[in-house]
Amino acid sequence: MRGSLCYNGKKIMLTPGIQSVADGLVADLQCRSIGDNAEFAVLYLKNIGNTNSGQITAVKTVDLNIPCSQKPQYHSLRGDSKGAESFMPIDFTLTESYHEEPKGGRSSCTTGFPYFDLSYDGKTDVFAIGWTGQWSKDIFPTDDGFCVQIGLCDCDFYLLPGEEVRFPSVLIVHGKDAASARRSFRRTLREEFSPKKRFGTDPQLPVAVQCFDRYFYAPGSDLTLDASWATEQGQRRTIEAASRIGQIDTVWIDAAWFTKGYAGGVGNYTCAEGFPNGLQPVSDYAHKNGMRFLIWFEPERCDIGTQWNAFEPNLLKIDETYPHTLVNLGDDGARQRMTDNLIRLIGEYGIDIYRQDFNVEPLPFWRANDVEGRTGITEMKYVAGLYKMWDRLLATFPHLLIDNCASGGRRLDLELCMRSVTLWRSDTGCHPDGTEYRTSIWNHNQILGLSEYIPYHACAIWEPDAYIVRSSATQGIACNFDIFNPNFDFSLAQKSIGEVQQLKHYWNGDFYPLTEATLDESVWSAYQLALPDSGAVYVFRRGHSNDSKKVFSLNALDADKQYRLTFTDENFNSWEETHSGQALLSGLEVSIKTPRSSMVITYREA
Repeated sequence: MRGSLCYNGKKIMLTPGIQSVADGLVADLQCRSIGDNAEFAVLYLKNIGNTNSGQITAVKTVDLNIPCSQKPQYHSLRGDSKGAESFMPIDFTLTESYHEEPKGGRSSCTTGFPYFDLSYDGKTDVFAIGWTGQWSKDIFPTDDGFCVQIGLCDCDFYLLPGEEVRFPSVLIVHGKDAASARRSFRRTLREEFSPKKRFGTDPQLPVAVQCFDRYFYAPGSDLTLDASWATEQGQRRTIEAASRIGQIDTVWIDAAWFTKGYAGGVGNYTCAEGFPNGLQPVSDYAHKNGMRFLIWFEPERCDIGTQWNAFEPNLLKIDETYPHTLVNLGDDGARQRMTDNLIRLIGEYGIDIYRQDFNVEPLPFWRANDVEGRTGITEMKYVAGLYKMWDRLLATFPHLLIDNCASGGRRLDLELCMRSVTLWRSDTGCHPDGTEYRTSIWNHNQILGLSEYIPYHACAIWEPDAYIVRSSATQGIACNFDIFNPNFDFSLAQKSIGEVQQLKHYWNGDFYPLTEATLDESVWSAYQLALPDSGAVYVFRRGHSNDSKKVFSLNALDADKQYRLTFTDENFNSWEETHSGQALLSGLEVSIKTPRSSMVITYREA
């Protein structure tokens, strides 16, 4: 690893370890190896002098010149934009300089995705950026290969005496071909840079029934709701309906529990009128019925006129007319007060899964609050403060699971993935599958793209039929079912959600895309999950496909062994077959007679 910065206009290369730069400025490029094929680095700068440092610009945690004999192939994904393009692949040959950054200060929003790989000379390097803000990556050809630089977009500042700041962390996993390198990367992320490292086992993503604020319900959802819905009694009914399904392990209250609700009430921490006894009775009832309790928070944002907006003296503002402020997590006092508030509520309400959302672009706030000559300082301190807040929550509640949301999957960088899972990979989950929102197809593509990099992610469904549930399901799922409707098909929900529970452990194995991500509705979509001696294959015949049969070559099998396969069709009818590993490696024919139908195939060594 090697980094760089410019000090008073002069470029200085940084090597691993503590390094004196000039005038009391010290750089600490902390590097470590993971196994024999991965490296991790994070950079800190500190002014140990008695006066302000000189001007610091163009700080790069990674500044690598990589020699190669051919132009590298670049692969990554688009950021989340709540639409058809969310997490779709980007592939090109590097022939000229390429710059990328996210939109608005959220690390995987629209124009940027913090994971990518470069293939050259028979090898592949997979990169992950850990920065929950406005990172930048620049890749450009050199005389003998190419250069990769990873740093911050806003970076023109000086440090006060005793002041310290940190910069993006970077993980690099080295492999051979791109597909195997991504699998190695995903395993490294899962074992070393995810909640599994803290728990000692894979985190249990929830199979949840969900309660939203009415603000979220999209036209076409047609849910059967009444006045008791967002109340203590309504949530007891929800838990009872979830128990009737029988496979739900979590009750999830989103932005529906606090005074004024999502539309204007973000920043209120007292319960709405429907919860006069707080949330503990709901939590107790969920626990009594064998379910975990998940609650939505958005602690960084405060609407004007809310309790926290009036209480907190250190808020970031754009101007007096803007309807939101941000709690300044870069200020020790502001962060401490908010963290204490969250610790109190998590303990008081018996929260098992803490969901943190973030529905505003922070970059304008950060830039508006930088002082002259200190561009980027507000962002650096804020992002470091966010990590400190989460780390304190996890230290206080060792078994707490954090769900990372930001208008969907717009903050999926390495640092947050180390501390959390992603239960809402895109706000495409806010809408039922329909003519405008093709969410089943978008879910296929999101799974095909994200699962090559990120081991834990999930999203929502609105109907219990097999095609819709299978299109979204991973280790977990959020169910926005019409469970108050007297005609709701509980029997179908029992089958489809029961299957999610039966299959979820396969997602902790290796991921193999069997088709490409595409918006074409006339094709099939498929992917394979492989554990050492078993696995599962999800196959979808999309709605406009004229093909009733397809052949898929499976992976990670022993050609000399026999495998017992169980096929389960769209109607949950099952049958078994035995095939040799060699035959499955060569190609398994799958028949689906009806368009917009699915098949799940599990296999195990015979």
